[in-house]
Amino acid sequence: MGEPVGAEPAERHEVSRRQVPHDLLATTDLVVGGVLQARDRRLRAGVALGRPLAYALPAAAGAVPAADATALLLCFPFDLEEMPAGGGYRKIELAVTFDDEHLRAVDLQPGPGWAGPDGARVTAFGLGRNRLRWIFEAPHADGTLSPDGRWTQVVLVSPSPFTELSGRIQVRGVIEHPLLSGTRSQGEVQTRDDVPFLLSRADVWTGAPLAQQTPRPGAWALTGFESVGPPDDELPPGRRHLCLAVDIEKYSARGNADMIRLQRALLRVMRAACAGAAVDWYACGRQAQGDGYLLVLPPDTDDTRVVPRLLDGLAEALAAVNGEQYGSIDSRSHVRTRMRAAFHHGIVHEGDSGYAGSAVVELFRMLDSDPLRTLLADDQSTDLVVAFSDRTYQDLVVHGYKGLSPAGFVRTEVRVKQFAGVAWIRSQGHVGPAPHDHAGIP
Repeated sequence: MGEPVGAEPAERHEVSRRQVPHDLLATTDLVVGGVLQARDRRLRAGVALGRPLAYALPAAAGAVPAADATALLLCFPFDLEEMPAGGGYRKIELAVTFDDEHLRAVDLQPGPGWAGPDGARVTAFGLGRNRLRWIFEAPHADGTLSPDGRWTQVVLVSPSPFTELSGRIQVRGVIEHPLLSGTRSQGEVQTRDDVPFLLSRADVWTGAPLAQQTPRPGAWALTGFESVGPPDDELPPGRRHLCLAVDIEKYSARGNADMIRLQRALLRVMRAACAGAAVDWYACGRQAQGDGYLLVLPPDTDDTRVVPRLLDGLAEALAAVNGEQYGSIDSRSHVRTRMRAAFHHGIVHEGDSGYAGSAVVELFRMLDSDPLRTLLADDQSTDLVVAFSDRTYQDLVVHGYKGLSPAGFVRTEVRVKQFAGVAWIRSQGHVGPAPHDHAGIP
């Protein structure tokens, strides 16, 4: 059991001996190790953990899925200690573990798509579980995180009324420090011990509304389940989702400036396609791949309407992006953005570092297959080719839903690594004769 929120932090947690203000849980050093510690033992990093704030949520807020369940909105504010002599934080991870294994998180803030004043990239993990992680990364290769004013937030559901809430907080990260040679050295830091917290019913504010709408974590779509989240040694929840993956042609052959432009174009195309299909961008699971993107749509998506709209949206957005004459920095070359896309439907899990499941594997095997790559390379009349898994094709395309004609599709065998299956491929916007069997493109 952790110490009460108002108690003086124990010495074993390396907490400062200074008087701790009432709104702080603890101030603690981040232990520097490795090369940085050996070079400069005076180098210091630290974090001030704010007292967790808890608000009771009414059932009307939509966070409580069952009559006997209760929900809390918890906020964990924290500030990083400013580092001396030009040092800075490249990455910071805040991990919160609740002692009650029956608790589950149904919303995490901030998440992918959120941008703070310093442009930090954010990844959040732990939906459906009692172990949560937020990772903040500097937006640029040579940038660092702003040290102060950070927070994380979770909507937590319990199958029974709260009496007290306890857990542990751990902070770890990567810092960098300038060297006399003009280069910078990086090293890992972390709290020496977890910092405990304890909230009683008296600490919970009542009648507080939810915070203003902000971009929700990419995996929000995976929370549509009713049972209590699994223990740590069990699988995270899995639900059937429509998945879309895209990849940019010849990305690695580009120069650095054009790679950046292509990534920007990719994100614009994906957002525009979702907007055109009336798909809530922030309700989708999203995973960036650098030159590609994975979109996990909400479980209640109407595939028959959304898929054709996404296809049209991708083609239209690509045409718009290419019409803006993306080029290198000196504008002497034109970067034509061309993409492969793939659709599949299956069970998806939110793993600790991304989305997992055989459906995701099959999706990317189709996307990376030689037949689809060859089709895009050979057909210069289009900037987009698409692959459907056999099951998705049979469910959607053959039934003649509006915007999903089978004309132009080619059946092909896909063999990538250990995967072997059937896919239906087509140049989007280039409709040919009725589909026919194809032995596969080598």
